Amino acid sequence: MTLLQHHLLAMLLTTFFSVCLGIFVWLKNPQRWLNRLFALHSLAIGVWSTTEIFSTLLVSSEASGMFWLRIEHIAVFLLPPLIFHLVAVLLELRTMQWFIRFGYLLSVAFICWVFSPLLLVKQIPKFYVPLWLVPGPLYYGAAIFFWVYVSASLWFLWRGYHLAKGTRRLQIKYFFLASLLGYLGGGSDFLLVYNIYIPWLNPYALYLVPLYKLITAYVIVQHHFLDIHIVIRKSIVYSILISLLTVGYFGLVYGIERFCQTTFGYHSVWFSLIAFGLMALLFQPLKIGVQRLVDWLIFGTPQEALVKRVEKLEEQVLQSEKLKAISTLAAGMAHEIKNPLTTLKIFGEFIPEKGNDPEFRKKLHEIFTTETQRIHNIVQEVLDFAKPKPPQFKPLELSPLLTSTVDFLSSDLLKHRIQWTISCQHNGAVVQADPDQLRQVLINLIQNAIDAMPNGGTLTLATQVNDGYLELAVTDTGEGILKELLHKIFDPFVTTKPNGTGLGLAMVQTIVRAHYGKLSVQSQPGQGTIFTIKLPST
Repeated sequence: MTLLQHHLLAMLLTTFFSVCLGIFVWLKNPQRWLNRLFALHSLAIGVWSTTEIFSTLLVSSEASGMFWLRIEHIAVFLLPPLIFHLVAVLLELRTMQWFIRFGYLLSVAFICWVFSPLLLVKQIPKFYVPLWLVPGPLYYGAAIFFWVYVSASLWFLWRGYHLAKGTRRLQIKYFFLASLLGYLGGGSDFLLVYNIYIPWLNPYALYLVPLYKLITAYVIVQHHFLDIHIVIRKSIVYSILISLLTVGYFGLVYGIERFCQTTFGYHSVWFSLIAFGLMALLFQPLKIGVQRLVDWLIFGTPQEALVKRVEKLEEQVLQSEKLKAISTLAAGMAHEIKNPLTTLKIFGEFIPEKGNDPEFRKKLHEIFTTETQRIHNIVQEVLDFAKPKPPQFKPLELSPLLTSTVDFLSSDLLKHRIQWTISCQHNGAVVQADPDQLRQVLINLIQNAIDAMPNGGTLTLATQVNDGYLELAVTDTGEGILKELLHKIFDPFVTTKPNGTGLGLAMVQTIVRAHYGKLSVQSQPGQGTIFTIKLPST
């Protein structure tokens, strides 16, 4: 292949992999902002590679070449802010919004200049390329802008890799390596712009751009990058690869036969049959080899062994979790029931002495009624926690539920001099949820807020849609939670209330998880607490 053909092939592969992967990620969750950014970034790369084919490799005139060159550079100038915006959302860099906005502003400015000779002068033949860009004086600034934003993106990915843990650390590591290779490979085009030709680099470095997308696809498949979960069926992978082998066999036999016909000048059906027979003998060992290669590359181990190992580990984890849950419930119940039983025991010891005292009998009746009801409540909460009811999902719009729940608790709020605000910014977005269970969640969180504001305060319930999730934030201006307790508050029987059981927030977390949602908390002692619930929006 010639250098020009290598350049063309690299661009075609880049277009194919970028567009396909971008569409796939977007379709997986089109409402999630991270998926949209990834799709836009991949589309911009696809536009760059496609228009470069037209602007420099296939057109016959400078006029048509300049048209496609301008379209190409619109995509090129969109890439720097898009990759940085993608990294910022991925790593939750909330303090870098100004840098993102400034990047888009510069991008728009350079896009406006693509029609000026100060940026793109003309096209002339360069090295192995029929037409290539002659840059104007502003092109230096555009190149600096490009590499500053790309370098910043790579640096934040590198820092995020060192700060992350577990699977997320692997995801960021692979995405960093893929991005580094992709942008270094694509950036080799800048060398040709400034008349620098390195034989071992141009155009072979361009193959790193489709490799960038292939590595990203691998991270999505193997490590659930972008929260995309794909089940790879071994049989499908085997079938695809073996089908490719079969096509290769037929092509090889056909090629050998054509070679013999051209060289020796004869047609032999028997030779074809013998060749097919030899290929059939080789097919089975190659098929086994393909299966083992797939097991090693994709599944990391033979699939049968992997299934057995996973099943065994799941059994061990399940048994461990059962024992841990039983131990926690037993210890919590013993602790919670001990106090009312102690009270009952003390009063019971005085019955022989004061049994005839009317005041004592009245007090004893109150104590027995109160403490036995307390024991009953504790046991009922433990049963509800141990055997939660499965949610009955139905389409639900949160605004009426928030209003009715606050109205239900309004007497308690007024009693404690608490003002409340409901701010619904989810624009009618709907979630699949169990209304009764979500009402239980809201009651628990609002009651906690009331307990945290004994001297009055403000309660705020706010909703919004973000990255495909409907977020509900319950905010109070109460006492807050100590830092050392913050990571324990969702554990059963952990409470700061004198008469609390410590099961309320544990049940809240259980219900949110059953709704495929996320629950988080932020708190500062003396300033208040924010509980945030994220539910998938439909």
